[in-house]
Amino acid sequence: MLTASGQEIRSHYVSKAETDGTIYHTLPVTLFENPEAGDLTFDLTYKEHRGGRATLNFTCRMARPETVDSVRFVSGGVILSGPVGRLYLEPEKRGWKHRYTFDLDASQLCGFFDERQLPEVMLYIDGRPWLYRAKRSAWRSYAPIGYRIFEMIRINEGAE
Repeated sequence: MLTASGQEIRSHYVSKAETDGTIYHTLPVTLFENPEAGDLTFDLTYKEHRGGRATLNFTCRMARPETVDSVRFVSGGVILSGPVGRLYLEPEKRGWKHRYTFDLDASQLCGFFDERQLPEVMLYIDGRPWLYRAKRSAWRSYAPIGYRIFEMIRINEGAE
């Protein structure tokens, strides 16, 4: 198991205690890129006592307003995938800004953020794959932080 001892994580997430559990939200981070389309930015939201589910929202840019129907985030043996819901499409100077959301099993998030891996994201548009690869240095810098955030959440939720 990886540990990010001494890793400062507080500036990478926000949390709020609510009557039915604490909600955690990671700040948006850009770790993936596609040479033709550009970067993919994502953020994660987790609320305690919701059956171990988390929400991943992501933003990407494409030349046309095509609809992404599903996504697959892969890091080593961890696969986070599923159908996506469109939040919005917005025209920009050169193309379209896409924003999507999907639900995932939060228990896999510690394993996903493994700095030894070089993950990728595959978006599917009408069954056609659109590949975003991890930016190596950005991934290696952020993976221990992501791991530590979800390790903290797991420990806090089990401390009742």
